Amino acid sequence: MDIGLQTFTIRKLLRTPHSIDRTFAVLSDIGLRSIELAVDYLGFPFTTQTALMIAESAKRHSLRVISCQIKYATSSADIPATAEFMQTLGAGILTNSVIDLKLLNKGEDGLGRYCDMLAELRAKLKPSGISLAHHNHHYEFLRVGGQNVLSFMAANSDVDFVLDTYWCQRGGGNVIALLHELRGRVPLMHLRDFTVTKMGLITGGADCEIGRGNIPFGAVLRAADATEVGYGMIEQKTKTPLESVKLSFDKGASLLCQI
Repeated sequence: MDIGLQTFTIRKLLRTPHSIDRTFAVLSDIGLRSIELAVDYLGFPFTTQTALMIAESAKRHSLRVISCQIKYATSSADIPATAEFMQTLGAGILTNSVIDLKLLNKGEDGLGRYCDMLAELRAKLKPSGISLAHHNHHYEFLRVGGQNVLSFMAANSDVDFVLDTYWCQRGGGNVIALLHELRGRVPLMHLRDFTVTKMGLITGGADCEIGRGNIPFGAVLRAADATEVGYGMIEQKTKTPLESVKLSFDKGASLLCQI
């Protein structure tokens, strides 16, 4: 598995063409070679010109855009434009950002409709050589019709999945078991650790650098390797993005070397 970066982590550093180029140079120096572009957080229009600018900067710094994370409403509004955007970047995977909560609230019927929507989008993207994968949050571990949402989606759609280690942990899922259950349907993962936080009497959780939380990343990466996951994209909400990226990349690379 290649360890890359989900650009949500560095979203505040991607405000101008110059800052994108400068930040990509730092990523390359850290040792990263692949990225997933968080399109929803770009401060640029969703156009081919934007894709070309990012693609040229990535190429200058030996980075490959493997995938794009995009909300369903954006990606489905104009399929040819979405396909052109991704093809300009050289990205072959479209990661659907988040489940439709309005449909989820309608139970099995709504979730079934959502699966149909993803199937339709997948079919429309396929002729352009683009695959579709759904990114989970903790919502996917709610119960619907006697099973959790993720299991329902796996059984009732043919889309792939982007397993997010932090959201799996927060939702009560077992990412190692899921990797084996979804073998062949997880082209990439989001890698971020989970740490317990306290505010007075309230206990919650936050994401943190790989190796600084409670997720057994050595076992997770072994399972990812065994199930042939292609990419693990570092992702974190952090006030020190480049420092956090380096810490996670170094730890992840070290763990991979032990496999």
